[in-house]
Amino acid sequence: MHNSQSATNPLIAQLGSHHRARVLAHLRQLPADDLWLRFGYVVTEDALQRYVRSLHFSRDAVFGIFDQQAELMAMGHLAFDKEADSRTAEFGVSVLPSMRRQGFGLRLLQRAAMHARNRGATQLMMAYVPENEALKHLARSAGMDFVQDRYEPRAYLKLDPPSAASLMDETFSEMLAAIDLGFRVANANVEAHRITSA
Repeated sequence: MHNSQSATNPLIAQLGSHHRARVLAHLRQLPADDLWLRFGYVVTEDALQRYVRSLHFSRDAVFGIFDQQAELMAMGHLAFDKEADSRTAEFGVSVLPSMRRQGFGLRLLQRAAMHARNRGATQLMMAYVPENEALKHLARSAGMDFVQDRYEPRAYLKLDPPSAASLMDETFSEMLAAIDLGFRVANANVEAHRITSA
């Protein structure tokens, strides 16, 4: 159960294939309406599991915001087109209901934009169902350009070319985040073992 205390000192870190269980646990905490807004269709348990299994961590990038107990409060999926010459990266985001209105979506978008830029993408795109007011607000907050479509509106963010500074900043930040997340996971495991052994 998340509360304001558990949201203190949130950490953004890039996820790997060994985090699939955490991703699935995060998505299972989203109400059905939120899953529909995130994916654009009715999501069953089987569909959730297929999505998590299909995450391509070596091609795409998945970022999470973790609390002090290493629980995933928000997640962003940055997908790159399978075609090598594509310069557009697509971003999708989900935030647990109790963790909203804290800027987590914007922080994940900014982190994803940095990664996309450093991978050579020239724009980041978000597609959303027309009813998704939260994503429209996020796009406006990020200064994205809108393309109106009756069924699948989109928002685009132009990205600067990568630079030595942007590459170094991402590498250094992710190194520190990985270390921090490792400590949080280890501490959470110790605490879980203590509780079950009591």
